[in-house]
Amino acid sequence: MRSIWVDSDPTSTSPFKFFVFVSRPHWRDASLATAAVFFGALLSYSIPYVFKLITNAALSVPKSGTNPLLIAAITYVLIISIRGIMWRTSGYFGSYWATGVRATARHSLTAYVTLHSRAYFSDRFAGSLANKIGHAANGVRGLVEKFLWQFLEFFVGVIAGFVLLLFINPLIAGVFVLWVCCAVSFNISRARKRVPYSSMTQKVETAMTGATVDLLSNISAMQEYARRPYEISRIKQVIMERRMSGLNNWHFGEITLLLNGFMQDFFAGAMVLLMVVFVGMGKVSAGDIVLIVSLIYRIEDQFIFMGSHINELSEQWGEIQESLDEIVVPHEIVDSPKAKKLTVSDAEIVFDQVQFAYAKSEVFPGLNFVIRGGERVGLVGRSGAGKSTLVRLLMRHHDLTGGTIKIDGQDIARVKQDSLHRAIAIVPQESILFHRSIAENIAYGKPEAVRGEIYMAARGAQAHDFIERLPEGYESLVGERGVKLSGGERQRIAIARAIIKNAPILVLDEATASLDSESEVAIQKALHTLMEHKTVIAIAHRLSTLREMDRIIVLDRGRIIEEGTHEDLVARGGVYSELWNHQAGGFLKDDDAPLIADIPISTDSLNDMSDLVEE
Repeated sequence: MRSIWVDSDPTSTSPFKFFVFVSRPHWRDASLATAAVFFGALLSYSIPYVFKLITNAALSVPKSGTNPLLIAAITYVLIISIRGIMWRTSGYFGSYWATGVRATARHSLTAYVTLHSRAYFSDRFAGSLANKIGHAANGVRGLVEKFLWQFLEFFVGVIAGFVLLLFINPLIAGVFVLWVCCAVSFNISRARKRVPYSSMTQKVETAMTGATVDLLSNISAMQEYARRPYEISRIKQVIMERRMSGLNNWHFGEITLLLNGFMQDFFAGAMVLLMVVFVGMGKVSAGDIVLIVSLIYRIEDQFIFMGSHINELSEQWGEIQESLDEIVVPHEIVDSPKAKKLTVSDAEIVFDQVQFAYAKSEVFPGLNFVIRGGERVGLVGRSGAGKSTLVRLLMRHHDLTGGTIKIDGQDIARVKQDSLHRAIAIVPQESILFHRSIAENIAYGKPEAVRGEIYMAARGAQAHDFIERLPEGYESLVGERGVKLSGGERQRIAIARAIIKNAPILVLDEATASLDSESEVAIQKALHTLMEHKTVIAIAHRLSTLREMDRIIVLDRGRIIEEGTHEDLVARGGVYSELWNHQAGGFLKDDDAPLIADIPISTDSLNDMSDLVEE
């Protein structure tokens, strides 16, 4: 079977160009289906001419010799038989083309959207993007059907009808051509005007889907805060907007159909009246009358629904356009043309005059520090200090506004992103898992891993025992984003994934934040083993987790204000020492305000608080 995939990315948001783009792998099926429709439609529109022959032959049946009526009847049987074969041939090859472009479109758009940056996805709902990909893919499939079995058939019929009428009477043929020109021009004009309506409907549909997904994703918060009436009211408003947009779109189509009906009645009536006049003048035979009436009936049926077909086309066009406008935008982070694979030996990381800003908010004015190969460095700082941003810059989720980040002397902006990401294993603060088995989630860090490696990684992450207690063990599905597991269990799976990846650089972003004290002790042992012979960057609000780091860097507003070992920094009596002294339960506060647990509350104070609540 021929490949249905495309290696290149879509480059245009034009629905027509995108349709051509995804049809390229299917040109053979498209050509055969088009040819079959062409000949099938030609045979269909030749049937009125056969009816003419049958009528004329029936009025002059010879008493002996060749029977023209029999010949005409046999011709009719042959035509409808071959026509049937042509239509079924078009259906066979058209099915490959239609389903092929849908598959190609879905693949190319999914592949394209996965190259967008983290910032792109933070501004959009994943469910909405999935819907847009689906709408575009289904839209191009619909274009194939519209082209083959509606518009191509229609235009072949128009040409065939004109030729037949021209031989009967040029004036009737002229009225027919005028009818076609007026109808096509009118419907194309209406279709263009309908595209904004269709795009708006699609945007509202996407907003409604996004709002629904947002609600269902946070259903626990809705229930816990008793906000169901508010959320249902909010959804009702979006649904009503969708209904009104759909009504406007529908009514526009109904008006188009009404005007098409008036136009059809006028021109069809004119052709019939002309036919009556020419019959009276003896210029039109009985067979011609049958031919003309048959053509009018057939073309009339096409014209009635042509407006509807064009309306549907404009709606699909608008859906594809709206989807492409959202998805096929330039990628924010791209490999340079001469990018090479990152090669890691010592895994030394250098931040050289790193400058970065979100919009107009400066994060790093010019950060400089070196993490030696195999060194374990902890990052400390209150919220907004730049810790997580620093990790994102190392992963190249954003491009720097100035300076460089180098790994073993190689600028990460000049290496292939895939090779950079393969060199770094990360255990994030919020571990998100695929709705797949636990074994698949662990092996995601090393797809070729065998069962033994998966088990070893799970044991190293202290996850093997709880996995074995699950009904399906390692084959248990974790649910969407891992919702069937607790936060601590998800975190252990993420740690197992990092263990099995065995990358030279390890990033721990609050890796033990979701664990209870007992689990944390076990995980700390696992992390200690995991960190051996690796360059480690660890972010933690729980400062006790950083005591074994070779060096701790304290950040404040994108600047290094202190660095050293835990003991040195505590003894220094600076900011780190202050943060350490302000710990409560191992967590770091975001400001100098005392924790509630540290405030002595008397019985009188509690009574005063109760009074305030009652008021």
